[in-house]
Amino acid sequence: MEAIFNDYISPFFGAILQGITEFLPVSSSGHLVLLDEILPLDSGMLFDLVLHFATLMSVVVFYWKDIKSIFLGCIHEFGKVEERPNLKFVGFLLVATVITGVIGIALKDYVEHQLRNVMIVGALLIVNSLILLASRKQGLFKLSEGKLNLKTALLIGLAQGVAVLPGISRSGSTITTALLVGIESKECAKISFLLSIPAILGAFIFKIPEMKNLQIVNLGVVLAAAVVASIVGYFCLKLLNNMLKKANFYLFAPYCFVVGLLALIVGIWIL
Repeated sequence: MEAIFNDYISPFFGAILQGITEFLPVSSSGHLVLLDEILPLDSGMLFDLVLHFATLMSVVVFYWKDIKSIFLGCIHEFGKVEERPNLKFVGFLLVATVITGVIGIALKDYVEHQLRNVMIVGALLIVNSLILLASRKQGLFKLSEGKLNLKTALLIGLAQGVAVLPGISRSGSTITTALLVGIESKECAKISFLLSIPAILGAFIFKIPEMKNLQIVNLGVVLAAAVVASIVGYFCLKLLNNMLKKANFYLFAPYCFVVGLLALIVGIWIL
């Protein structure tokens, strides 16, 4: 029975978790640390790689029209000297990505070896709940006229880099930062998740060298789980966009606070 669960049920459970927590502002890395204490879900490197690719596809499909428009716009603007909004937008995304990459690489070993425990994740989830509550103060720091610029790109890249900490949500920190600096609500999610493409792709690429000793087991189950993760991720993106339109993004804060508090209590209990 245990073998059946590990081989055929656990991957789908992990896929649903990945699809939900990768995009909703509740921290996928934090939840995986906590869940591993209760129900280990390590289905192997192939599973991890495929799920990362599946969530990447969710973003590409959901924002396909925007991606296509930006790409064609960049081609049209290339070589021109007048206003080039699409090229500027991509440039700002690249700036934010570089900032994120520098922070992520600098903190990678420390995070993996020092911060992946229940109490730290619990404390950071509580911090994450405060970040989400701060999203109600839209435009508190007026650094933008509603669109992405160099200053806001630097700050959003910094926020995404800090989100490497398990318990701090990548989408939560980037969207909240975008809201605080005055970017329009409808643009915040798009910026955050277009930024997630190089972030997820980078995580995918970093794991590829670890595939040298990979053994392919239950490939059909892994691929089916990836489809589940992609579908769940797509609808979570839709939910998050709707919540931003209604200005109730902060409603995820109580959940993060409660889970974080419970994690702290459990962490103290098992010491």
